[in-house]
Amino acid sequence: MNTHKWPLVANNQISEYLKKSLINNRVGGTYIFCGPDNLGKTTVARYFAQIVLCAKAKVQENDLYPCDTCSSCKKFIFDNNISKSSGQKNMSDVHGDFHILKKEKDRKDISVEQVRDFIRILSLSSFNGRYKVGIIKHADKLNQSGANALLKTLEEPKKDTIIILIVQDVESLPATIVSRSQILHFRPVKAEIIYEYLVDVYGVQREKARDLSRLCQGRPALAVKFLENKDFYDFYNNKVEALLDIFSADINGRFAIIDALFDKKIKGQEAVVLASRILEIWQGVTRDCLLLILGHKHIVQHIYLQDKIKRTRREHTVMEIVKMSKTLSSAYGFLGANVAPRLVFENIALNI
Repeated sequence: MNTHKWPLVANNQISEYLKKSLINNRVGGTYIFCGPDNLGKTTVARYFAQIVLCAKAKVQENDLYPCDTCSSCKKFIFDNNISKSSGQKNMSDVHGDFHILKKEKDRKDISVEQVRDFIRILSLSSFNGRYKVGIIKHADKLNQSGANALLKTLEEPKKDTIIILIVQDVESLPATIVSRSQILHFRPVKAEIIYEYLVDVYGVQREKARDLSRLCQGRPALAVKFLENKDFYDFYNNKVEALLDIFSADINGRFAIIDALFDKKIKGQEAVVLASRILEIWQGVTRDCLLLILGHKHIVQHIYLQDKIKRTRREHTVMEIVKMSKTLSSAYGFLGANVAPRLVFENIALNI
């Protein structure tokens, strides 16, 4: 019996649709995988690509699996092992028929030069005589010229070429691109399903599974990342504690906490990404304060920190917490307007 399973927690409609497309030989030229981060969109796109490029894909009980033994599959397996150990290898260096395009670390967007190189690679003949598959991560980061270059390719699609665009919100893409694509919506997963997944698949203790299933807010891949990456989990909790400390500090203490958040070596887009992550974390904590005030303990995200959050709630009025929530929402706009992240957070410190 084949032990393969599509790498999805819930969202079974996605795997069923893709399997039927493959089995019935009705694979589309362009797909849009949309939904919040950490739902498995890129993982599923890679698995789909592995099957498409597999020389001996197997149909079994109305399901479809890669063989894991052909030269193409071995490259995917090799890349998965490299990614888990270092995260540095680019699949494009391993598999000539599979290419991933993403924003460069120090850039604000995906440039037209990157898109043209992506298109050039996909236009080359397939090494195995089958498909060429390309994935664009965070495709909403395409600049205008890049989006126009991609559109020209979609208007005149090359046979046996598949492009998958990964985005959080389909409306972030130009309508002209959306109209030429098949759209697959990935939905957040219920906490109880993630809880069972962590217990059954990873053997997590039930209390820990409860905490992580709440903390990830419907994103199972994020729950697993919290579980497996201690540095990532510690980073997250450090930022939660920073906000709780800010709530109780005087103005000098607030500025000291803000100063500690940003390493002076982190600049440019890297600092913007860090600031956005902190804002997302802080909004979750602020929301929990309001939920506890309203008596909705059953949907609090940071359930394992509820005693500390309750203390913050007791020390501040509802209006003060609402003001904080609005200040955090406004901060996203300032970041988008290219205000320096440190200045954005200093403004938060002043307006608590």
